[in-house]
Amino acid sequence: MSESSNFPGDTQPSAPVELSITIAAYREAENLAMMLPTIKAAAAALTPNYEVLVVDTQEPMDDTAAICVANGVRHMYRTGGNSYGDAQRTIIANARGTYMLNMDADGSHGPEYFARMWAERERFVIGSRYAKGGHTENPAILIFMSYALNVVFRVAFSIKAKDVTNSFRLYNRSILTPLKLESNDFDILEEILIKVVLAKPPATVGEVPVTFARRKAGESKRKLVQFAFGYLTTLKRMRGFANQAKAQARQENKSK
Repeated sequence: MSESSNFPGDTQPSAPVELSITIAAYREAENLAMMLPTIKAAAAALTPNYEVLVVDTQEPMDDTAAICVANGVRHMYRTGGNSYGDAQRTIIANARGTYMLNMDADGSHGPEYFARMWAERERFVIGSRYAKGGHTENPAILIFMSYALNVVFRVAFSIKAKDVTNSFRLYNRSILTPLKLESNDFDILEEILIKVVLAKPPATVGEVPVTFARRKAGESKRKLVQFAFGYLTTLKRMRGFANQAKAQARQENKSK
């Protein structure tokens, strides 16, 4: 593991970390080199007690570690596997902040939205493409498929949010650490949301409209055909997670 910190010379800062900016990276060194200075400036404008944590592939695949060191941010290799789900589990286990702002490493999530999300931090905040004022620069076919998936999940699980699949989110980390997360792909995002809204007490979800920009460099890690054919499997798995969460809530009520 390589690691550096926004608290110079101290990988275990004495001051409590209020905000962790967390980024899962898979061969995104070029984008990170462009993004990290702006991300740090935006985070510092919110609180002096912040960190940026980049969780990389299991083994080095590009210059991500060096880019992180050059920019004074924490760098870790993901554990448990090389999937996006493994990256998110590694992030949740190792972020130090009371609050955790999760974003993509491809430049699609803009730091200019940090302040608006931070202002809503007592809720589970989603940077939303589909809330009023939101926008996405993706190709039309991806927009259609993403919107359709969001509608299905909102209806199936009674989620009061228009964008359930975007990874641009601000959480209180304490609602994430108790979760046993099983998904290994990008559907871990839906798993998180379903489990926190069905928890007792449930998380309150809020949305901040954002523009989802095209990636700055490199290739997308989401494959269109896999994304399309994964609909039914993902929905079935999420129903299972929802049933588990409801059963757990009923058991907790009985034990009171």
